[in-house]
Amino acid sequence: MTQIKVSVIIPVYNAEEFLADCIQSLISQTLEECEFIFVNDGSTDSSQQIIKQFQEKDHRIILINQENVGRSAARNIGIIDATGRYIGFVDSDDFVLEEMFENLYNRATEFDTDIVISNYFLGRDDKYIIKNAIFPVNILYDQNFIQKNVIPNLLEREDLFAVWNKIYKRELIISHSIVFPNEYEEDQMFNLWVFNTVSNVLFIDYAGYFYREVFNGVSKNIFKIDYFGIARQKLHVDYKKRYNLTIPYGEFEKLKAIRFIQKVFYLLFKYATAEISFSDKLKKIQIMVFDPEVNMLSKKYHKDILKNQGIFEALVLKIIKNKSVAGLYLLVLAVKLTYHPKTSEIIRNLNNFKFKKT
Repeated sequence: MTQIKVSVIIPVYNAEEFLADCIQSLISQTLEECEFIFVNDGSTDSSQQIIKQFQEKDHRIILINQENVGRSAARNIGIIDATGRYIGFVDSDDFVLEEMFENLYNRATEFDTDIVISNYFLGRDDKYIIKNAIFPVNILYDQNFIQKNVIPNLLEREDLFAVWNKIYKRELIISHSIVFPNEYEEDQMFNLWVFNTVSNVLFIDYAGYFYREVFNGVSKNIFKIDYFGIARQKLHVDYKKRYNLTIPYGEFEKLKAIRFIQKVFYLLFKYATAEISFSDKLKKIQIMVFDPEVNMLSKKYHKDILKNQGIFEALVLKIIKNKSVAGLYLLVLAVKLTYHPKTSEIIRNLNNFKFKKT
């Protein structure tokens, strides 16, 4: 019997629009010793039928049907059924290049590493931009480096959140009973747990994953979910205790605070560009921006928050600290009037000019 090299787990929920593209990209992999575990999480559209049609053509496709219990549970079921030496994840609306898993697997075995992390293509505003590794590539980083650099990054930023541009040694996940929690931003928590456990990690200079930023109406319905409330809840989660992290508590709290304020920056922009009335979006943004805890943390970690940030973030932070209603009104109006998908990357690049203290 052929030994499976990579088990690819794909949670599926009402994904009929892009699912065929996803499956075709997987069964076209140059690494033949793969298995593709599709966990149908109670889809009510034609997703199950689409998977079955491909399954008839390729025996490597495994279909698991379950009631709708969420993406985390779907991935966890896939992990249980996986038999490969390594485990990878793909979202059902994304796709990969045909040599994706062969490249990652070959580098994993070459370096005998626990995790391989690749670059990827981010689909945003009807175009794809490449997201490169945040650390130098082709270096086998040990646990000491992970504790000093990777864990802090996972607490502060979203650079390493995703699980779909990585492959993980299955034995490590199984032996430590690592699972996805049924919580918001489950990828971050899964990776905190994994990276705190592994011996080494390798970043490679290769991009084969195409991530589609699919909103499914979220631009119009963004206010139906209290994203700010969720961000505040995450701020008070003790990841250090939960995952036995070694980072000092002072640094831990600072990094979480920076992440929280960065979320405020992101939500302000999303709310400002949402397709709702100006007065409604302004009310929602004011509640968030002038929140006492946001104000307190912005003042306490002002310098750390502004590191590697741009003009937009500096303006928002100034508005928060000064509680400037007029400044907020003008900023939201400016974002609303100037933002357009065709010029979005130009705007982002202009925003990346950093302020220098004089």
